[in-house]
Amino acid sequence: MSKLHELHQLGQSTWLNYMRHNYITSGELRQAIADGVQGVTANAAVFTQTITQHDDYDAAISQQMAEGTPYRTIHERLMTDDARRVADLLHTVYQESDSWDGYVSLEMDPGLAQDAKQMVATAKHLLHGMDRANTMVEIPATLPGCDAIQTLIADCESLNITHIFTVTDFERAAQAYIAGLERLLATQSTWRILPTAVASFSIGAIDAAVDPVLRQNDRPDLCGQTAVALAKLLYQRYRQIFSGPRWDQLARYHARPLRPKWTRTTPADPALPRTHYANALIGPETIMTFSPETLAAFATSGQPALTLTDDGGGAEAHLEAVARTGVDLDEIVHTLQAQYLAAGEAQYQALIEAVMQRSVALGIAA
Repeated sequence: MSKLHELHQLGQSTWLNYMRHNYITSGELRQAIADGVQGVTANAAVFTQTITQHDDYDAAISQQMAEGTPYRTIHERLMTDDARRVADLLHTVYQESDSWDGYVSLEMDPGLAQDAKQMVATAKHLLHGMDRANTMVEIPATLPGCDAIQTLIADCESLNITHIFTVTDFERAAQAYIAGLERLLATQSTWRILPTAVASFSIGAIDAAVDPVLRQNDRPDLCGQTAVALAKLLYQRYRQIFSGPRWDQLARYHARPLRPKWTRTTPADPALPRTHYANALIGPETIMTFSPETLAAFATSGQPALTLTDDGGGAEAHLEAVARTGVDLDEIVHTLQAQYLAAGEAQYQALIEAVMQRSVALGIAA
C-alpha cells in the first residue's frame, strides 16, 4: 500500500498539480493514479514551461496553425485536449468514489476575476470543450467570483474555487456554493447528479509572505506555522458551515460539502522539509494537492497520521503570538489574493506568447 492510499484510509483525497502531454501519454500519469493520485489540476505555468522547453505540443501547434486557429485560442485547444485524456484516465476513480474524486481541473484567464458574467460564460465554454462529467474549471473567490460560483452551481457545473487566502474567503465561497445548490434544487426538478466544488486554500504563499516580517520582528521561532494555523481554523469553520439544519436539507439530496483543498503545499523556506505542510494538514474530507516534487518526497518521508484535528488550541495561540509581534496578518493575506491574481494573469498571457514564439521557432508563423 502506498502512502497516498494510507491518506485515503484517513479520509483525505490526494490530487496532483501537474498536467503535461507526454506525462499523460507515456503512462506515467496512469501509474500515478494506480499509486493513489485521485485528481489532477493544471495551470498556465506548467503549459508555458512545457511549450517553451519541450516538444510535447509541437505537432498539435503545427496542426492548429495549419487549420487557421488564432494564436489566442491555440493554448485552449491544447489544454482541453489534455484535460479530456486525463478525465478518461480518472474516470474509474470518479465512478468508484461516487463522484467524490476523479476530477481534472482547468484554469481560466485570471484577468476575468472581476467580471462575473465573463467568468460564467468562459467556464461553460471550457467545460463544454472538455466534454466530460469529471471536469472542473477554476473560479477565484473574489466578490464577482462568488456571484459566478452561485450561478454555475445552480446550472449544475462543478468548480475548483481558487485564490482563497483567508477563512473569510472560504466562508464567502461556501455561502455562494450553498446558495447555488439551493437555487438548483428549487428551479430544476431533475438532475443526474448534483455538482460539487472544492475550495483551494493557498498554504505556502501565506508563510512566504508572513515569515520575512516575523524574522524582521525577531521571532523566527514562529516561522513556518502561520499557514497551518489558518488552515486548521478554516477546517473548523468548514465543519461548522456544513452541518446543521440548512446543510442537512441539502444533504438529503446527496449534496456534497465544499471540501478544503490544500494547495501550494511546497514550502518556500528551504530550511523546511518538502513534506512540512503535507504532514501537518492530514484530515478527513480534505484534499492534499501535491506537486511532483512534493509527491516524491512524501512517498519517501511522509507520515500518514491525523494531524489536522490534533490542535488543542495551538492554532489560535500561534495567531495571537503573531499578532503580538506587530504583524498585520489581515493586511498581508488580503493583499495576497490581488497579488496572485495579477501574477496569474501575467502567466496566462505568457502562455499565449509562448504558443506564438513556438510557432515561429517551428517555422509556421502566420
